Amino acid sequence: MVNNQQVTTMPHPSTAVQAEKMADVTFRLLDQCQEKQDRIARSLGLTIAEFRLLRAFRGDAALSVGDIARRMELSNSRLTRILDGLVEKEVVTREVSRQDRRVILVELSARGQRIQKALTERYLRTHQEILDLLPEGAVDSVIAAMEKLEEAMQEWTGSGLSESSEVPDVLTSHH
Repeated sequence: MVNNQQVTTMPHPSTAVQAEKMADVTFRLLDQCQEKQDRIARSLGLTIAEFRLLRAFRGDAALSVGDIARRMELSNSRLTRILDGLVEKEVVTREVSRQDRRVILVELSARGQRIQKALTERYLRTHQEILDLLPEGAVDSVIAAMEKLEEAMQEWTGSGLSESSEVPDVLTSHH
């Protein structure tokens, strides 16, 4: 406090070098996260989309097709194709809701529950193995930095900053 006024720290302007480094790191991390998901999915006989659908359940016993579509940010038609594969593999069942016949409920079968349990265990073990590769004492600071990055990205995507009104000349020129 200075002169009984609270001092707030403003974010410092980033440099182009820092922005480029962050862009490169986040691009590589995205690639590596997709590879991680692909390995886990393949080890359980699932496609990436099926893996993500099972993760979308988050402990819920049953979900409507609409709820799953919202959680996964997918169209109902794309979701239907993924569900068809999981029904064929006997991982989920679909049935019309007794409360509202317009609603289709998706439920994990006994096999699906076993796969989801294995998926969760493998997912947690994978992240533990990654954390174990960090230097001694770095885990908490890495997680804190990742949380701060996630907050900044949520703020950026929610603020409209992500929707630049300027179209680069390279996209508008017809040469």
